[in-house]
Amino acid sequence: MMTFFHTLMERPRRNIGGAERARSRSTRETEPNRSRRTARKADATPSNRRRDARLHRILASVCAGLAVFAALQSVRLSFATQPVVVATQAIAKGDTIARGMVELRDIPFDESLRGAIHTIDDAVGAIAQVDIGKNNAVMASMARASPTVPQGHTSVEVRLASAADGLLPGDRVTLSGAVATGSGAPDGSGMPDAVDADGNPPATRLSTLSSDALLTTKPSKDAQGNAVAVFAMPPEEAAIVLHAQEYSAVIATVNRRP
Repeated sequence: MMTFFHTLMERPRRNIGGAERARSRSTRETEPNRSRRTARKADATPSNRRRDARLHRILASVCAGLAVFAALQSVRLSFATQPVVVATQAIAKGDTIARGMVELRDIPFDESLRGAIHTIDDAVGAIAQVDIGKNNAVMASMARASPTVPQGHTSVEVRLASAADGLLPGDRVTLSGAVATGSGAPDGSGMPDAVDADGNPPATRLSTLSSDALLTTKPSKDAQGNAVAVFAMPPEEAAIVLHAQEYSAVIATVNRRP
C-alpha cells in the first residue's frame, strides 16, 4: 500500500522535472533566435534605415560621376585638335624651309604627333634632314636650325672634287687637298710637274686645308657642272683653301652632324 502511494507521489515530481527540463531546453534553443530577431529589429530602426539610404545615395552618386567623367574624357579626345605644321609642297632633303612651303593646320589629337613642329616660326628657316612629302606633318626630327657663321669666321665658296649630294647645311667637315710629293712647277705656282725626271707622274698625298669647316648652304652646281658649297672657317684657313683649289682637287669629309 505504501509503495503504491509513494509511486503515485513521485510521478508528479518526475512530470514537473521533465517539464522544467523541457522549458530549459526550449529556452536555450530559442535564445539565439530571439537575439537575432532583436538585432534585426535594432538594425531596422528609422535612423539606421536613413543612414543606409544615405550611403546608397552617396555610392550611386560617385559611380554616376565616374561614368560621366569617363564619357567626357572620351568625347574630349575624340574632338580635341592640335596645331601641326604641314608641308604644302614636297621639300627635298637639304632645302631650307621657306614660309610658303608650310602651313599650320588643326589636326585631330594623336599621340604620334607629339614630336611635330607646332608653330610656323619654328619651321621656317630650318634645313630639311629628309625628303618631306606634300601634306606630311613636319616632325622636329625632320628639320634642324639653319647654321650661322660663328664669330671670327668667314664664308668662302669652295669647288669640290668629291660628291656633295650627301652634305647638309650644318655639317662639320674636313677639307683636304692633294699635294704632290715631287718637285713643284718651275714658275713657283705650286702646280706640280706633270712627270718627274724619269717620266713618271709625281706621287701625291692629302693635306688638311681646314679641319672643321661649317657648311652653311646646300651644295649646288656651277656653270661648268662642278659641285660648289659655301663653308665658314677661320680667315687663315679660308686663304689656304682658296689658294689650294686653284691647282688642286678639294675633298670634303664629314666630321659630325648636329
